[in-house]
Amino acid sequence: MKCLFVIDVQNGFVSDKTKIVLPKIQQLMNDFDEGFIIATQFINTQSSGFTDIMHWDRLKAEPEIDLIPFVKEKATYIVQKTTYSACTNEAMQLLLKHNITEAYVAGIDTDCCVLATAISLFEHNIRPVVLAQYSASNGGDISHQAAITVLGRTIGWNQISFKLYPEK
Repeated sequence: MKCLFVIDVQNGFVSDKTKIVLPKIQQLMNDFDEGFIIATQFINTQSSGFTDIMHWDRLKAEPEIDLIPFVKEKATYIVQKTTYSACTNEAMQLLLKHNITEAYVAGIDTDCCVLATAISLFEHNIRPVVLAQYSASNGGDISHQAAITVLGRTIGWNQISFKLYPEK
């Protein structure tokens, strides 16, 4: 079985550098018919590494933490997370319950949460397929491309898709 992870498509991560993928992700969520869709919602907590080490205090409350409306509407499951990876206990239980062996991964930020999720899925022996056309980074295209390069080395180039879904 397969599923789709839509990573952190929420107000606080949408910017001039990432908004370009919103229509693509919306179309992807409309067209995806290979399983269920998990949307993640990052929430920055007090005493997190983001707050204490990076001194980054964003994405702690509404409206920054709110998912973009079409994501909330189309997701089968919404999983809240406080780390880069979407592979929380809740998400992993869903994958196990539904016998997921392959997960498509798309969203914001390619160089942070998309990357961490793909590597974590790989480490749990679930094939991640990173949808490069459906991911973006607030670090810009340089950060996005750097993440794709790192992912090619860490999870293998066969797990990176540069095509539009469904593959034509």
